Amino acid sequence: MRSRPVRRKRMARIEGRLRLAALALLLGASAAALACGYCVEDKIASTYDHALVKRSIEAGHPVAYYHLEGPLAKGEATRRALIAAAESVNGIDRGSVRIALETLTMSFAFDPKRAALATVQNSLDAKLASRKLSLFPMRVIERPAELKEIVRR
Repeated sequence: MRSRPVRRKRMARIEGRLRLAALALLLGASAAALACGYCVEDKIASTYDHALVKRSIEAGHPVAYYHLEGPLAKGEATRRALIAAAESVNGIDRGSVRIALETLTMSFAFDPKRAALATVQNSLDAKLASRKLSLFPMRVIERPAELKEIVRR
C-alpha cells in the first residue's frame, strides 16, 4: 500500500493535468467564437466607430456600410486613395470614411440634404470603377441602435 504523501503527490499531478486539459478546452472553445470576417455583422464591426455614429446620427447624417468588390491591393496607399475618392463625393462627410482592407469594407456618414444615398452610392461607384472596384450595399444606420438593409436601386 502506498503512503499518504505519495498518494497526495499523485493526486496533485492528476489535478494539475485536469486543470491544463480544462484550460485547453476553454481556449479551444473561445477560438471558435472569434469573428469570421465574412458575415455582414463582422464586416460592419470592422469599420464601426461608435463616436462617429453617435455624432453623425445626432447631426441627422446616416452612416452607410459597403462591401468593396474587386481586386484590392492591401496597403496604406490603397486605404488613403479609397478615403480620398470617397471624400470627394458630394454628400459624404469629410473625416467619416472608414476602410478595413482585411474585410473589404467601407463605411461613411453622409448628409441626406446634400445628396440622397442612391446618388452618393452611384457617384462613389463611378469613382471606384477606374480601380475595377464596385460597392455592394450592406446596411445603413439612420437612428441609434438601428441597422437597416440598403435597397439597391
